[in-house]
Amino acid sequence: MKRTLMALFIVLSLGLTVFAQEKPKEAAAKPAALPSADQILDKFVNAVGGKQAFEKYTTRTLKGTMDIDAMNISGTLEVYSKAPNKTVSTVSLPGVGDFTQIFDGEKGWSNNPMEGLRELTGNELAAFRRRSDFYSELNMKKNYTKFEVKGKDKVGSEEVYLVEATAPEGGVEKLYFAVESGLLLRHDFEAESPQGKLATETYMEEYKEMDGIKVPYLTRQVNPMFAVKIKLAEIKHNVTIEDAKFNKPN
Repeated sequence: MKRTLMALFIVLSLGLTVFAQEKPKEAAAKPAALPSADQILDKFVNAVGGKQAFEKYTTRTLKGTMDIDAMNISGTLEVYSKAPNKTVSTVSLPGVGDFTQIFDGEKGWSNNPMEGLRELTGNELAAFRRRSDFYSELNMKKNYTKFEVKGKDKVGSEEVYLVEATAPEGGVEKLYFAVESGLLLRHDFEAESPQGKLATETYMEEYKEMDGIKVPYLTRQVNPMFAVKIKLAEIKHNVTIEDAKFNKPN
């Protein structure tokens, strides 16, 4: 049970920027007519609202629920974010406790009933720093060192472009952008943790416009142990968040 709860927290702390579907087929051979990675990323930025819309905001709060139907587990999620890269996320599970991750702009910590307070280091810290970028949608080209368009694929019934993104710490992540809308529909990567790497598939669904930007209100995350459904209920921008919110927990 402890390993399951730790794996759950790793998945839920991956960011919401926050599910069983058919596995995509292998990408077809790269046709000459494929757009460049820059074109796909630029279309994504425009699809979610554009640079000016995002730069209107410097803080954001998210509240929602999470469910693992197969395990009969439900809880709540709260995320507080502040530009340029401060964030604190808390998953509350009744009868278990709070699982919190914090990044103060330089250092990161994890605090939960399973392992207590722990400072993040190495690749785990590097990945959390990247996920904490308040303008991550705008800064993909800065946050990854290389992009390669692999071809067309499918997420469910929707045609997508598969783009492989290389992180500064060396891992390769897979990004699936809808051909028609330009929205990011799926993100595959290996999450770093003290327990090792955890292969994770994240599906972004139910995009809705909020304050001029588009946000996936439903996120479904799949790993070899379980599937998690995260449903956002409230999003607020430019609310006052004191810097002390991101201090190291006592």
